[in-house]
Amino acid sequence: GVHVGLPHLAMKVAVIGAGAAGLCCARHFGQFPSKFLVEVFEQTARIGGTWVYAENTGKDDYGLPVHSSMYKSLRTNLPKQIMAFPDFPFSENLPSFPYHSDVLHYLQRYAEHHNLSRLIKFRTLVEKVVPVKRDLGCGVMDTATSTASNGVWTSTQSAFPDRIKWMVTVREVTTGDRETKEFDAVLVCNG
Repeated sequence: GVHVGLPHLAMKVAVIGAGAAGLCCARHFGQFPSKFLVEVFEQTARIGGTWVYAENTGKDDYGLPVHSSMYKSLRTNLPKQIMAFPDFPFSENLPSFPYHSDVLHYLQRYAEHHNLSRLIKFRTLVEKVVPVKRDLGCGVMDTATSTASNGVWTSTQSAFPDRIKWMVTVREVTTGDRETKEFDAVLVCNG
């Protein structure tokens, strides 16, 4: 059987994006470190996803597109009671339809409360996600171990050798360094 108590046999999970959905995934998978090794990849320098207001448009300082659907005076069109995570309510002092800045502050508090920054790789852009499954015969599965462009495949023994693996290529946007890592699951939480 699978020995999930051993960290090297835990399921490796990649989460793309540190907005509301990515933070929620990181929190729930991250609370079981003996079962899940979680890495969150966020291309910007902060959490919040769509709730981060930016006046600039076009491209950021690193040539990446600025993704913002916010405007300065935006208020939510859903009441905070519906938007809140079930176990983490918005402040009672806020109006039912809070400003975007209030939602961003809420997400920052959520991340701090659950110590999620330890799982997030900021300024890390996911460039490619590729499924990989190679059968060597006799039920033996081979994990990818070859050189990637400007990086090295990272491969370790998996607790789930018979499942498809995901090769995730990321680029650190400030240095341009690339790395390809193997995961058992990928959660796309980029809006």
